Amino acid sequence: MRRIVNILIVCAVAVQMVGCVTMRKYDSARAEIRSLQNTLDARDAELSRLRHSYGTLNDQAKQLADNKFSLEMKVEQLLRDTARLGAEKRALVSRYKRLLEEGSAEASRMLEELSRNQAVLDARSAQIAELEATIAARDKALGDIRHKVEQALMGFDGKGLTISRRNGKVYVSMTDKLLFRSGSFDIDPEGARAVRQLSEVLASNPDIDIMVEGHTDNVPYRGTGQLRDNLDLSVKRATTVTRLLLENKKIDPLRVVSAGRGEYMPLSNENTAEARAQNRRTEIILSPKLDQLLELTK
Repeated sequence: MRRIVNILIVCAVAVQMVGCVTMRKYDSARAEIRSLQNTLDARDAELSRLRHSYGTLNDQAKQLADNKFSLEMKVEQLLRDTARLGAEKRALVSRYKRLLEEGSAEASRMLEELSRNQAVLDARSAQIAELEATIAARDKALGDIRHKVEQALMGFDGKGLTISRRNGKVYVSMTDKLLFRSGSFDIDPEGARAVRQLSEVLASNPDIDIMVEGHTDNVPYRGTGQLRDNLDLSVKRATTVTRLLLENKKIDPLRVVSAGRGEYMPLSNENTAEARAQNRRTEIILSPKLDQLLELTK
């Protein structure tokens, strides 16, 4: 593309020097050169965006691996327990056979113990299979949640909204750029539109638990009235977003929890304007109900 632009420049200069074309054609050639240069700049910007997206996907893959690690360790422990019980079973069988050969009266008691051991083995094997199925179902549910949210909020890319997946949950993070003016808990119209679109996804997926968390930067709150500090401000912002979600009557209020974190859970500890802007956010944290999984891991 740059080679084409250079050739056109040379041609334009040559034409002007020899007077082979009119001034109108010369201006037309220069306009075409500028158009080609703008196209080249747009291609370079798109390449930069794609590189950034690739890095984000790598980060999400690492988060997924970390999230699954603890559950996989539980599966490994269950497998070790199964192997141990299997060895005990074999020892009991050997002992039982020896007692039968000796005509011992203890044989009947050993048979009962062997039966109990087999029942434990069967239950443990079933538990492993159920736990693995639940892990797979949870991973699929998280993927489905993120896809639906991304589709619903596609129009807010670059407007202060990000969607990520970590710790077995989907995080919808909205900065003050989208939601609130500085020091205020009155939601902006564009932010309200994003929250309402998200509420449609949540209403049609009743098995998703919802946590709304308000966060501020570390600059002391200077407002007046009912708010004393950043903690109060973060609580009010979380409840503002929660009330907006609950305007959708299809969302059960028992699914939603609000929390204010103040300045105490920053994304960045750097004392810069960019870091403070990143920390001023409201996060809507989505997770599939894990009652079955939690029961299995007790």
